[in-house]
Amino acid sequence: MKYSVKKPFKWLCCALFAAAAFTSCDMMEEDLSDCPTGLYLTFKYDYNLQRADMFNDHVGSVTVYVFDEQGKLVKTQEESNVGGVAPLANPGYAMHITDLEPGKYQFLALAGQKPYGDMLETSRAKFIRTDMPKGCDMTQLGIQLERTQTAADTYDIVNNSQPLDTLWHGMLTTPVEVYPYESNKASYATIPLVRDTKKINVSLRELDDPTKMDIANYDMTITDRNSTLLWDNTVDETTGTVVYRPHATWNTDDRTPALDHNGNPVDGVGKIGHADFMTSRLIYHDDPADDGVLTITNKTTGMNVVNVNLPDLLSRLANYDDLHRYEPQEFLDRGYDYQLEFFIKGDKLAYVNISISVLGWSKRIQFEEL
Repeated sequence: MKYSVKKPFKWLCCALFAAAAFTSCDMMEEDLSDCPTGLYLTFKYDYNLQRADMFNDHVGSVTVYVFDEQGKLVKTQEESNVGGVAPLANPGYAMHITDLEPGKYQFLALAGQKPYGDMLETSRAKFIRTDMPKGCDMTQLGIQLERTQTAADTYDIVNNSQPLDTLWHGMLTTPVEVYPYESNKASYATIPLVRDTKKINVSLRELDDPTKMDIANYDMTITDRNSTLLWDNTVDETTGTVVYRPHATWNTDDRTPALDHNGNPVDGVGKIGHADFMTSRLIYHDDPADDGVLTITNKTTGMNVVNVNLPDLLSRLANYDDLHRYEPQEFLDRGYDYQLEFFIKGDKLAYVNISISVLGWSKRIQFEEL
């Protein structure tokens, strides 16, 4: 009886050991097809005010520039959601790079909502990337927002009534080691992304007579020096001033009864004017004179009814998160969808409500006593 029990047990142990030997990557000698090798790159976009990784939901295409330890370009690889195939939407997505020689590598990444080639075929203003042949230095990579020169050192961003393509930037300059294929050892790294493009919705209300508001009666511009982004996502402000205009404008009826600034009823329906902008990365400077400016001009009177420092105005919301208390620049980089509601009285700005809808934060700033 003892023999008949031990013999099957011994046979089973040998069989399990043999099976493990043929399925373990560390012990296989011939068939390595199931073993992870090469480099697996994942991406995260949690540098936002929600502090949640929204890469899979927001990003539709990512291009990785692979540099050696000396910062020279080795290869470029792009992967995208195309048609009904959306690999980047998979929470387990990783870009697999299999043709790197053993060594240490650094990475830059540029991401958008569609493949770079598709973006270049649209009629909107485009973020043009530097042509990067193999061997180029990492510091040569840059992005230039397409523009048209209108005066010395001044350019228009021609959007053709379309928003800019969303742009994310990422970099990983801590070297990542890639192992020889025969080592049966894969490498893994994560590249964090920052969103550079900002959506700014402007609403305009008239306090004296709300029924007279018509967005067509106003010119709106944002002027800045942020059309050129360098390899490390800093802004090259020496390349000229650019002028952004709304890519969409419209009017809506106010859903509450029309009242003048004293609270008295006014005949007719109150109107609200709206405008949508998209811009490149906004920078908060030590010197306010270097910040971008939002200007709204009454076409009829020629008066500037709004002339505000845009980064300073938007960053006024930064202290509403009691837990994190963001510095102005971090707040501007984390936020991407801002609302500005201006209340004017005649040709003078009375006050503005600033909000960021995703978190329900808002702040009122008074410019004059009503």
